Amino acid sequence: VFLLIYTVGMLWGGKLQDKYGPKIVCTIGVVLFSVGYFLSGFANSLFYILITYGVLGGIGTGFAYVTPVATVVKWYPHKKGLVSGIVVFGFGAGAFILSPLVRWIITIYGWKESFFYLGGVFFVITILAARMIKSPPLDWAQKFQAKQTTRPPLFELAPSQVLKSELFYIAWLIWFFNLFVGLGTMGHIVSYAMLNGIDKMAAAFLLSIIAIFNGFGRVAIGAFSDKIGRLRVLAAASIVLATVSFFMLKAGSNISVYYVLCALFGLAFGSCMVLYPATTADLFGTKHFGTNYGLLFSSYGVAGLLGPYVFGKIYDLNNDYTNAFYLAICITVISGVLAVILRLIAKNKSKKS
Repeated sequence: VFLLIYTVGMLWGGKLQDKYGPKIVCTIGVVLFSVGYFLSGFANSLFYILITYGVLGGIGTGFAYVTPVATVVKWYPHKKGLVSGIVVFGFGAGAFILSPLVRWIITIYGWKESFFYLGGVFFVITILAARMIKSPPLDWAQKFQAKQTTRPPLFELAPSQVLKSELFYIAWLIWFFNLFVGLGTMGHIVSYAMLNGIDKMAAAFLLSIIAIFNGFGRVAIGAFSDKIGRLRVLAAASIVLATVSFFMLKAGSNISVYYVLCALFGLAFGSCMVLYPATTADLFGTKHFGTNYGLLFSSYGVAGLLGPYVFGKIYDLNNDYTNAFYLAICITVISGVLAVILRLIAKNKSKKS
């Protein structure tokens, strides 16, 4: 519920920040998130926590996530990949750093009190940060273009125009396929490793390796994409995901192989996340960036619902993950081909314009 509503919140928040600016939308987002977290401490049923954590927290996260990403892309049009990487690194690093801290807090105070304390701390910190966000002057991007430090976007498209463009649907499929495999794999990698004889603690550590390389790789890959192009990196990430899926079938009980594969997987998955905002700006411009970013990011929500479910369903039907990884190989190869096609189409349109 949280993932689905968070994606909807991004689309809604992106549209609002295009109209009213990032500061007010981000502020609303952090208030909703903090209040949802705080109220979750009163939970006495599953339905209650689905509303407080899933709906309120999800909408708040969507609002608070889309606004800083949209804003930094506008402030640094010549370094969209780098600054996107820094912001989305924060999103991934937060989970990596806070998870053990939150487990410790829950152990001491219990889960109810932990929701109260964390909701209050999140509110104080994030409300201060939200009040500092502001959009650049309207002529900011032109100043960079005049100095020839950045290329203008391919188009400046309104959301209605984006939804009529084949570029959008090809890009949406690329991210859906990659994230379907990425989120499906992360949801089942521990179970898969344990089925192959890996110790429980060693198997659980695989998620930490993914988180480390997913987080820290985002900044470097974002900066790298500024130099060689977003779609080249995206095609490479697709092929890496396909390669990892193939060798997962061969890994057996060799924990060292799992560590290497999970490191590569984390880099590829992080690439997909960091390239979302920069590619949206490259293809569709920054005037309606918030809404357009939300439209493309909807692929994450759909993949988050279907990827882990399909991987699990395949296991339930076959008592084995082999067919899940074969499916992963097929669709990520297709994704890589689509990334090459998207680059060719975009390049052709750029020449015509």
